[in-house]
Parts: sequence; C-alpha cells; structure tokens
Amino acid sequence: MKITAFHIRNYRSIVDSGKCYLSPDYITALIGQNESGKTSVLEALKSFYDGYISDDVLRSDLTFPEVFCYFQLDEGKVLGDYIDAGDFPEELRKKVVSKNEIGIGRIWSDSKKSVVLLAEPEIVYYFENQEVIKNKIAERIVSQIPDLVKQVETASHSLQNLESDAKRSRNELNTIFAKVEELKRNIGKAKIPDTKITLEQELVIAEQQLFAAEEHLKADLADLENKKIHLQQCTEQFSICRAFNETQTDLNTLAGELKSIAFQVQDAEHQYGIGTSDRNIRSLLKNLEQVREKQAQLQNQFNEKTVLRSVQQRIADYVLSGKNIKEAEHDAWKDYEAESKLVTVDKMGAVMFKHIPMFEFFEDFSSLLPNKIDLEDLMNENIHAEGYKAARNFLSVAGLNADFFREKNHRILKQKIENLNSEITIDFQDYWRQSVGKDDKIRIHFELEHYDNSQPEKSGKPYLEFWIKDKQERLYPKQRSRGVRWFLSFYLELKATAIDNPADRVMLIDEPGLSLHARAQEDVLKVFEDLSNNLQIIYCTHSPNLIDLNKLYRIMAVQRVRETDEKSETIILDARSLNEASSDTLSPIYSLMGTRLNDRQFIFPKNNFIVQDAVTFHYLDAMARIFDLTHEAHFIPASGGEQIPVLANILFGWKIGFGIIATDTPENKEIINYLKSTTLYPVMGEIDKKIFTLEGIAAIEDMFSTIDFKRHVLQQRVGITVSNSSYLADNKLSRVILVSDFCSKMQKENLQVKDFDEETRANFEKLFSYIRSFVSNISNVTN
Repeated sequence: MKITAFHIRNYRSIVDSGKCYLSPDYITALIGQNESGKTSVLEALKSFYDGYISDDVLRSDLTFPEVFCYFQLDEGKVLGDYIDAGDFPEELRKKVVSKNEIGIGRIWSDSKKSVVLLAEPEIVYYFENQEVIKNKIAERIVSQIPDLVKQVETASHSLQNLESDAKRSRNELNTIFAKVEELKRNIGKAKIPDTKITLEQELVIAEQQLFAAEEHLKADLADLENKKIHLQQCTEQFSICRAFNETQTDLNTLAGELKSIAFQVQDAEHQYGIGTSDRNIRSLLKNLEQVREKQAQLQNQFNEKTVLRSVQQRIADYVLSGKNIKEAEHDAWKDYEAESKLVTVDKMGAVMFKHIPMFEFFEDFSSLLPNKIDLEDLMNENIHAEGYKAARNFLSVAGLNADFFREKNHRILKQKIENLNSEITIDFQDYWRQSVGKDDKIRIHFELEHYDNSQPEKSGKPYLEFWIKDKQERLYPKQRSRGVRWFLSFYLELKATAIDNPADRVMLIDEPGLSLHARAQEDVLKVFEDLSNNLQIIYCTHSPNLIDLNKLYRIMAVQRVRETDEKSETIILDARSLNEASSDTLSPIYSLMGTRLNDRQFIFPKNNFIVQDAVTFHYLDAMARIFDLTHEAHFIPASGGEQIPVLANILFGWKIGFGIIATDTPENKEIINYLKSTTLYPVMGEIDKKIFTLEGIAAIEDMFSTIDFKRHVLQQRVGITVSNSSYLADNKLSRVILVSDFCSKMQKENLQVKDFDEETRANFEKLFSYIRSFVSNISNVTN
C-alpha cells in the first residue's frame, strides 16, 4: 500500500494544509525557509502513524490535530478484499467495495486520545447523513413532547366527559328499563280491555325508548373505550419521548463530566510526573489511580447510555409512527443489533490501518556503526547495546544471519567474510563517490574476532569489529569524519529497511546530509533514486544538490502565509501549485539552475549570444537542440536586461565575438540605446549588427503560439486572451518552474520541430536564421 497524499489540520503552525499530493515516483522533497513548518509536516505524518503528540504540537486556540493520509491499495486489491462487503450498510456496498484508493484519518480528542477512521468521501457522507437523519428524528421526538402533553391533557378531559355521558346514559337506560318492567307488570294486572290496550301502547313506546337508550349507552361506552386507548397511546408516546429526552440530557451531562475528568487525569499525570519524594509520588499515584477509575466509570456509564439512547430513539420513532409498544421495542432492538454488526468509519479505519506502510523517522546519529559489538548482543537482539541498530543493518545489507557464524571451519569463515567485505564495499562505492586524495575510495570491512584474556569475563567470546579503510589508513568508524559516518549510517539504514521490509515503509528524513560536501549530497539523492522502488521517501532540505531539476513534480513548497511573521500559519504547496510559492521558498531551485549554468562552458571564441536572463537561456538552449542549432550558437545569460551592456563591454575587451538577442520592451530599448552610446566599438554602427530584437516579443514565452504555450509550457488547458507573458504576470506564475517543466517535457517526450505549430516554428526559425547568418559572418569575431 502506497501513500499518495496527506491533509494536516491544527498541527503546530499548520491550520489546514489542504490535500497535498506526493510525488508519483515515491520521492518527495519539502523545501522552504527555516521555521516555515517543513519538519512539522514530517512529524505530523509520524504522529498519524504512532498516535503520539506532545504538548508543543498543540495550538494556542486549543484545537486538536487531525491528520489524514491517502493510500493506493496494493495492485489488484480493492477495499472489499480487506472488509467483507456484507459488513457494509447496503446503500454503500456497490459504491465502495471496488475502490482501490482510500483515505485514513487520525483525529485527536485530547493530547493522549485519538481515533482512527476511514475518510472516504462516500463513506463519510453516508455516515454523516445517517447522523443528520438521526438528529432530525431526535429533534422531532423532543419537539413532540409539548404536543403530547397537551394531547394527554385533552384526552384525559375528554375521557372524564365521556365517563359522565356514559353514566347519564346508564341512568337513563335504568329509568326506562324500570318503566318497561312496571308497564309489563301493570299490563298483567289490568282487567279493563281499554286500560290494557293503553298500557300496551305505552310499553311499545317505552321499549323503543329502551332500545334507543341501549344504543346510546353502547355508543358512549365505545367512545369511552376508544378514548381510553387514545389516552394510553398518548401517555405511552409521552413517556417514551420523555425517557429519550432524559437519557439524552444525561448523556450531555456525562459528556461534560468526561471532559472535566479528562483534564483532571491530565493534571494528575502531570503532577505524578513531577513528583519528588517517594511519599509524595505514592500519594500522587493513588490520586491518579482514583481519577482514572472515576474516568473509567463515567465512560462505562456514557457507553451504556449511548446504547440506551439509540434504542429509545428507535422505539419512540416506531411508536410515533403508530406501532404498539411491544412491537416497537422488539423492532428497535432488532434494528440496533443488526446495525451494531455493520462496520463504522472507526471500525473500518482500524481494519485498514493494520495494512498501511510503517512510517519511520530517520534519526541522523541514532544508528552509527560501532567500532565493535558482541556477537551475543546481535544474536539476542540486545537493542541497548551500543551500535546495535547499525550493526544489525550492516548484517541485513550483507545478507547474514545467525547460521553464517556457526561455520566451524575458521579458514572458510574468514574467506566468506573477505568476499562479503568486497561486495559491501562495491555496493557502497556505487553511492559514495568521494575519494580520499585523487582516486582512493574508502572501503568498509568487518571481521570476526574473539576476546583474549585481557577481559576474563568475555575471554573466548566472539565479537564483530568494523573498519573504514583507505590506502593509507585503517580506522574505526568513530575515527572517520562526521560526513562519512552520517552517510554510512544513512546508507545502511535505508538499504537494510528496503531489504528487510520491502514496499512497506515510508521514510521521513529531516535535512539529510547537512554535514556532507555538495557532491556527497548528490550521492544521497542517488540512494533515494535506487531505493524508491522499495521505499517511499519524504524529506526536508535547503540544499539544491538534493533536488532534481528535471523532476520538479517531486517538490512540495512549505512557507508561512506572511513570510516575515513566524507566528503566521503554514501553507503547503504541492507540485501543481509551486507557482504560488515565494522566491525565497524556491531559492534551492533557483540556486540549482544557477549551479547547472556554472557547470557549463559559456564563453567561446566566437558565436556567443547574450540573452537577458536564465529563463530565456533555458528556452533558447532547449529550442536550439530541437532545431539542431547546438553546435552553431552559445547563449550567455545575463542577470537581467540592465546587465547586457556590462557583458557586452567585457566580451569586447576580451576580444571575443558576440551578438545580443533582446526582447521588444521599452526597458530593453533604453538599454540598447545606452549600449550604443557607451560601447567601445571604434566604428559607429558596428554594434547595430550585433543586436537582434525579437520584434513584438515582450518575453521569450511569447515566441510560442498560444496553443503551444498551453500544450508544452503550461501543460494544461486554459483560456488565454492576452499574450503569453501577460498571462504569466496576471496569474503570478513562476517562469523558473515553467521553463524547468518544459525542459523536462522536452527530454522525456523527445520533442521535435514537428511537435510545434506553424506560428511557433516561424518565430524560432526567424531568430535562428539570424543566428546562422551571424555565425556565417566572420565579423562576429572581435579582432
């Protein structure tokens, strides 16, 4: 798994770095001035891996760090290979199981506690959306409480009225029933037919009234029962919603208590750490244990309440939707148990974190090769033995293990060691190109020796002895220079790491090679190059010798928002945004361009052409190669248009032939006029023959058509309605970075004349025709 980008928040001076992309070839260089925040980037990445932050990392605004790293999964692997698709919520399965890139974040809640989570946008959005839904449900539940109170009160009042109505209906029914019974008795007693007929007529009416009264009572009793059910539902809904609200209030209280106890634990830990006497320390330890126990109790209560709130919320939601209490409780617990089996962002983060590469901070002098080390310490992995780590690295590079030293034939063992010394030396010399004297390269040797009787307690026991030799001397590692010792330590550490742990290490290196000569610093870069297939390397540097001008995509610029204020926040600009970096931040690149110029021979007896700056030089030098003009012209960069007269007069004084190529700007016209008035040429007008003005061209970038400028220089599709030079100025783009990218593109893609359109070809052909004409005229040689 390879890290491809990072995003840092609230870490020392870094408030929010944004997502910063690392170099695709696994070597990334952080450049910037002192105190810009380069080391903080490395330390933040290390903190992401080990979870440790110190108090000096925390910002004064009391915000806690958040560090996110983004990884490319191993070839052929997808997220579903690490986490069972069935563990994802159904809505996520199709979206994420096939992903081959992931983000993992570590977020601190205090200086001692952090959580690791999966930071994939789709996943984060899903769970955030789920929280939004849950919060809305919670708000709806709580908002229902006042209305439910009113409903309970209304239902209770209605129930009382219905009970009164039913009572009246029952009394009325009883009265009518008594009347019916009395009429029946009177009919039985009646002797007179008319009286009996009259009573029977009254009975019919009474029985009708009785039937109506019975129906009325039934209706009242039905209303009463319905109202009782409604009141019970309202009461249950109110009770459940109130219980949920009370649990939520309890959780908020517990959260506050947990926050308070966390500060108490921190204070108790601090007091215990600075305890003096044994008695004082015992007392402080007892207090620390008590507050930690209290913290654990509160955390358990909080966890239990969290589960309860989750279930109560589901019950309340179901009951408000019309389910009865028993059904709601059953379904709520069923839902909770099903959801608890699904992965969450922190569960997914914990699973994937196990597969990320190890982040290792290279310590300059923590693994120096010792003069000697007991073989017993190596075999028993005694990490406290002096030089153990470096000696172990040495054995890894040599391909040795315990079985090697069990060889009983002393002569064979000595021969094997001699062969290994030669192999290690050859490999080391591939990287360390420095010589002692003219051509004497140092060699690395180790020998297996045994203690003599001068150390009785170790007599006869084996030990390894290390030497760094040259033709003149055989010296222990500690007797060599700081630079040699550092480079050897560095070489062994990275080489051993690449051998022992292929493809699972991210090396974080702060200011490599400070004690090295410039040439040796280039050797450091060669080590990076050769090991980058097995290691990812992120390093800070001020040295131009640790930057490859042809690979500026490796550069990440680190600077303050306000460069003069060390308290302002740090911003990080990856290779896509280097144009926004200040000139001071990019000074290693500028220095490197100057160094490359210094390595070249510029001034020849003839055919020299003065151009106004290094950017112009690099464009013309590149295009001359493409147009096959390399053996006909020699470009000399001035340090600005105002320096052209100085160079012209120097070359004239040295009797060296030269011409001048100038862009068409008001400033350059003044410079040319000044040159004409101050030249030492004896014949007036002779200097005019040596000056070629690029008419209508304000800067060398204007020699390219708009299409070619976007395609080969900017290397992006943008809308340009002004001249190329105006576009650069308006958008504050770095000319140095762009010309470097152009030269890299030219070499990588082997650009040819046919790769440019007619307008670009015509502009350069016009210039190169002048150059060829100038070259063919022997007058360009000053006599």
